[in-house]
Amino acid sequence: MQSFRSEGQRMRTCLVLLAVLGIFGCYDRASYVYGEPLEDLTLEVYDPTMGVYPSTVILDDPNNPFADSTPGTETKWVLQANAGPVAAFYSWATVLARGPYGEAQYYVGLNLLGVYQNGLARQEDLPVVRDMAIRSYQSVLDNFPDAVTYDSTGTIPYELLTPSYKAIVEMGGTVTGGWVLVRTSSGGERAVRP
Repeated sequence: MQSFRSEGQRMRTCLVLLAVLGIFGCYDRASYVYGEPLEDLTLEVYDPTMGVYPSTVILDDPNNPFADSTPGTETKWVLQANAGPVAAFYSWATVLARGPYGEAQYYVGLNLLGVYQNGLARQEDLPVVRDMAIRSYQSVLDNFPDAVTYDSTGTIPYELLTPSYKAIVEMGGTVTGGWVLVRTSSGGERAVRP
């Protein structure tokens, strides 16, 4: 019998299947219910510190689909690319709470920014989400000054201080901790703390 499901429905089903397989393949059984679409989640602010190091309150959030099982190395990237900012936020925030490092903190901020820009939280929570994103980027600067992410080959690193600094400014926040943006000899910009 031929299926009449749309391409979007097939993609959601594949995404959920990939996420579930990635989670089950590397870790204990997840609390996420198979078949629930990850891209349709709305962020409910459980605590304004969630996702900002050193807070681990994200692991207590009843809305976190990954609280019982951290997404695997590949799964977090599948979620980042396909599941939308809310699911990707929960994924990266869970990774950050279980083993803090700068790349995870940066992607928490990036996804909180996506939640804010796309209105993926209750209207009254959007200013809180904006502040969480700013604090997340500030945490990259203050706690993870050697933070990098890599290109798709996993071999070329990109520093995350400068994009974190710029994101804070673009969101109307104030960068703290003595960080400044300087012009490099090649004409680019770089965030430094003199």
